[in-house]
Formats: sequence, C-alpha cells, structure tokens
Amino acid sequence: MISITGGTGHLGINLIQALLEQNFLVKALIRHSSFPLSHPNLTWIQGDLNNLEILARLTDQSDAIIHCASAISLGEIDHESIYEVNVTGTQNLLNACLDKPIRLAYISSSTAVEDPLEDEVFDENRPYRSDKSFYYAWTKAQGEIEVLQRVKNNNLDAYIIRPTAIVGPEDPGPSRFGRTILDIHLGKLPFITDGGYNMVDVRDLSQTIINSLLRAKKGSIYLTGGQYINLKKLAKMAHSTKTPLLLPLKLLIGLLPFIELYDRFFKLKWPVNKESLNALKYAPKKMNSSKAVKELGHNNRAIENSIEDLIKWFAKNKIT
Repeated sequence: MISITGGTGHLGINLIQALLEQNFLVKALIRHSSFPLSHPNLTWIQGDLNNLEILARLTDQSDAIIHCASAISLGEIDHESIYEVNVTGTQNLLNACLDKPIRLAYISSSTAVEDPLEDEVFDENRPYRSDKSFYYAWTKAQGEIEVLQRVKNNNLDAYIIRPTAIVGPEDPGPSRFGRTILDIHLGKLPFITDGGYNMVDVRDLSQTIINSLLRAKKGSIYLTGGQYINLKKLAKMAHSTKTPLLLPLKLLIGLLPFIELYDRFFKLKWPVNKESLNALKYAPKKMNSSKAVKELGHNNRAIENSIEDLIKWFAKNKIT
C-alpha cells in the first residue's frame, strides 16, 4: 500500500497511474471531491496537510508515503500559503509518520539549493538556499531540513528525491511548464529569451520514485536530473517552423520594473519576473545524477521525445 500527497498534480497523477499499472494499492490525498481517476486499487482521501485526522488515515497501514504535494510559485507574494503547504504541511505529515513502520519519500526540487557558478558541477552536495533567496526554493529547502532532522532525531525511514523541471504527458492541468510548451506549439507565446532548464520526463521520474521505495537509503538525497535544453531549442521542438521572437535575457531583466508594473494592472499570462528569469539564467548545465542512476536505476529519455509525446497528448485530449 502506497500513499501519495499531491495526487492531482502533474507528477502525482502520473505516479498514481504508474503504481496502479504495477499492481500497487494506492491511497491519494485530494483537496476537492472531483476525483480525476477511478480504479479498484485506488482510494481517494479528501482533505489537506493541515488536517491531522486525515493524515492519520492516509498513513494508516501504508508501507510507504510519497510526499508530492507542493505549492509552486514563481514570484507570487502569497508567502503564507506557500509556507503552509511546503513547510507546515510537511511537518504535519512527518509527525503523522513517526509512530508508524512506514517509508517516506520527500519529493523536493533541485532549486532547494544554491545556483552553481558557470563551470561548477551540480550534485547533491550544494548548500541550501537562504531565507533571502527565491521564496519557493527556500521553503523546499526547509522541507528537506525537516525530513533530515526526523531521520536523525526520530530514526524516521525517509529520504529525498530532488527532480529538475518536470515535463511530459500526462499533464491535465496543464502545469505551468506544460502550458508554456503548448502555447509555443500553438503560436500563442509572443517571445522567448536566453537560458534554459534541465528537464526530466515525468514518466521516467515516476519510475525512479517507484524504484526508490525499495532501493533508496535512509537519509539519502538523490538528484534526478535529465537534459539541459535552452529555450530556443525547446521552442524548435514544440514548433518546428515558427520560433517566437528572441529577447535577450539582459534586456528583460532591465525591463523588469516596467513588466511588473504592466502585470499589476493587466496580469501577464506567463511568469516574467525576477525569480523566473534568474531560474533561466542560472539553471545548471553540468548536472551529476550518477547517484540516482546507480542506486535507483534513474533513466531519462531524450527530451525531444518528451515534448513530442506531450504535444500529441494535448491534441488527443483537446487541450488548447
């Protein structure tokens, strides 16, 4: 029996389906009553990470819990709700696991640690973000610290998975990243900029997480990266004949005060702010995921295939 938080998110829904295909029993936490998937081996539990009674039900008789729930932000100022999910919610879940024989996989983010310098290799040993950093990334760092403290002080059987930017089908949301790729494909994105991301396919990440349930070492951190792709190449993958206008990153950073003023009144559809631009500028190009490859069997298909499959999935499901 595997329990999951964040079961309706991009990673969560793919993870649930992969677990069901491999004959696991699954319990998944959901905040609303509209269940996106039905299966005889799947039980939805309605509630959130602040309801201790619900968390007791979620963890009861479970062999492992995969903590995917996360409030993702790119510059939003609602810090209270982000902290409530990413830190307080994680603390509540950890406490619910302390008196149970259960494994916990905490799904973090590669942004939880400091950006590398140009030629540095990015691996599991980087220092955590400070409270003066990108707020979402700092809260994920705090979540990791909470996990490691419970391992050390309470002997909790827990470990950390640190994925990079997640892409691929299914993406029913769509996720922010999926929405951007779809808009490039449909010719709706007016411009792109320099920089890029390291990306991992959601299907491959899901399998790595499933592998980790038996193979991960207590207290370990696993960086699960994929392939670095710059935005110009990503745009070409999403639409082979039409590339959006390329605006230099330095120009956009210089124009940020005006962009933020515009966003205040007219609300940009895409996040163009200090956090999102810095993420593009400093995304690690040299990433070492060898620990996850060796210990968890982590593998990542070519991102070109991920983008192609995602666009086909959007078309099949009439998402525009």
